[in-house]
Amino acid sequence: MKEELWLKGGWVQVNIYAPTYAIPHKCAGYIYCHPGRRLLDQLNEVFPFAVPDAREFIPIREGKMYSLREGSEAVEFACLNKVNILFVGEFEDGQTRGVGSEPGDKRYPYLHKSPRAVKLYLPFYIMTGNIHCSEGQRVSDVLNLPLRFFPITDVEIHPEAGNDLKSGFVAVNKRQIILLEETVVPTT
Repeated sequence: MKEELWLKGGWVQVNIYAPTYAIPHKCAGYIYCHPGRRLLDQLNEVFPFAVPDAREFIPIREGKMYSLREGSEAVEFACLNKVNILFVGEFEDGQTRGVGSEPGDKRYPYLHKSPRAVKLYLPFYIMTGNIHCSEGQRVSDVLNLPLRFFPITDVEIHPEAGNDLKSGFVAVNKRQIILLEETVVPTT
C-alpha cells in the first residue's frame, strides 16, 4: 500500500551507473520526477520555461546498490552525487518509459530532430546510439549546451566487464565523456 501511494506521486524506477572504481558502480531504485517532468528534466533540474536549479544530489528510495566486490545491498534511502553518474536509464515494468516531446504532447514544444549515430567512451563503458539534433545543429552543439545530462536513444552499452546492455533511452552525463565520435551508419 505504501509503495502504491508514493509511486503514483511521481517516483520512477531507474538504473544509475557510476564508474566501476566507485562503490557502488550501479544503483537501482526510485527517484522522484515532478508531475509533467521527464527524467532528463529531473536530472538537469529544469522544467520548460523555468530557470535551471543547481542541486548536486539525487535522492533515491528503496535502492539496491551493486558493488563489484560485495554483490548488492538494499538501502531504504540514499543520495547520489550527480558528478559521479555516468548515465541513467528509466524503467517501468522492465521497459523504458517513453514520456515527453512527442507530437501532440502539449507539455513540451515538439521540435523535429534528426538522429546522428555516435560512439561514446566513458570510464569503463563504450556506448553507441543516437544523439538528436535540431535543424542546423551539430553534435558538438548538443554537447556544448549548458545542461549536464543529454539523451541518447537506441543505445547499446558495452561495459569493460560484464554483459552488454540495450536500452531505448539513457541520459548521459556529458562531464563523464572521454571521447565522442560521430559515426556513419552503413546503408543496406
